[in-house]
Amino acid sequence: MAETTRLYYDDAYCADFTARVIAHGTVAGRPAVALDRSAFYPEGGGQPADRGTLNGLAVLDVQADPSTVWHLLARAEDLATLPIGAVVQGAIAWERRFDHMQQHCGQHLLTAAFLATSGLPTLAFHLSDGSVTIDLDTPALQPAQVRAAEELANRVVWECRPVEARFVTAAELARLPLRKPPQVDGPVRVVSVADFDYSACGGTHPHSTGGVGLISVLRWSRQRGGTRVEFACGGRALREVRRLAAAAAGAAASLSVGVDELPAAAERVVAAQKAMARELAVSQAALDASEALRCYAAALQRGPARVVRLIRADLPLARLRSLAQQIAAQPGGVALIGAPGTPAQLVVACAASSGCDARALLTTGLAMLEGRGGGTAQLAQGGGPRTERLEAALDAMLAALGG
Repeated sequence: MAETTRLYYDDAYCADFTARVIAHGTVAGRPAVALDRSAFYPEGGGQPADRGTLNGLAVLDVQADPSTVWHLLARAEDLATLPIGAVVQGAIAWERRFDHMQQHCGQHLLTAAFLATSGLPTLAFHLSDGSVTIDLDTPALQPAQVRAAEELANRVVWECRPVEARFVTAAELARLPLRKPPQVDGPVRVVSVADFDYSACGGTHPHSTGGVGLISVLRWSRQRGGTRVEFACGGRALREVRRLAAAAAGAAASLSVGVDELPAAAERVVAAQKAMARELAVSQAALDASEALRCYAAALQRGPARVVRLIRADLPLARLRSLAQQIAAQPGGVALIGAPGTPAQLVVACAASSGCDARALLTTGLAMLEGRGGGTAQLAQGGGPRTERLEAALDAMLAALGG
């Protein structure tokens, strides 16, 4: 099959072109056409495929084999409107293409900057509609390292250095200070940023670093022994700045402070919430203690055990455990507490002086609920899906204590 001439190699800004259909096929389960020349970038090298149209028909994806670029269409009947030999008009979705150009070139600059400022090589690069990341060969990354790389990369952006992409001979390749050896056989395309970075790359890039606009590191985290750095360039960086500015302005307005005062105001709010949480915990503990005494006063006598059986739908599980433990803190106290829900919950607590085993009682109740749980002889809990049997589960545990 004849090769597809890849127009983006020579002109990444080519968004409209004419070409001749040279083949039909099926790629990834979709009908596809091959052209004798194409400006569509196929997925590869960490860069997603272009989108666009051929004679007005949507190109949903673009893939390539070593010689041919395939343009994937929506329907098999679309192939009939693009017969072999026909001349077609291609149009690239330019905003998507230029976004990819900004992100990919920005990645080259940030990768080179981390190498120059901290000696950290990039192991992987990923670009999607939602994020751009590089994986650095380091288990930890300090804020100062990020700032240094970010500042250097942006300085190179604002200097508007020329970006050149061309195929080089083996002799030329041997003389170039490539960041890493090329991973392809045959002709090698090198993307170079004047006096800063040289990298084997088949992707699309702006004519100068100024086209990247801005590089902003958003966050970083551990990833399989390395560090993943997420960043945004150009239009994405601008949208991120706008998003953060709007969020900061909204938060500042809610707290009646200026944006610069947000950190201190947030600390005050967090401190106040923690104080309120402590006060609430004290109040809830006192309430649980009072409730436990009230329930204990009406407890059923079963030998040395004084048994409290109840269902509470108004308390979270942590409060139910607290209430059960408060009851079990009384002489001979045994708490059998159920909570309806999905799943239904059981909490069992037994005083040592009761002669009862919370785990054994729970097992009896869970058999009714067809559930699972565990714990100790003093405190056990579990749940099951048979909510309609909650009353029966409590009755079964009570019956297990005898008369």
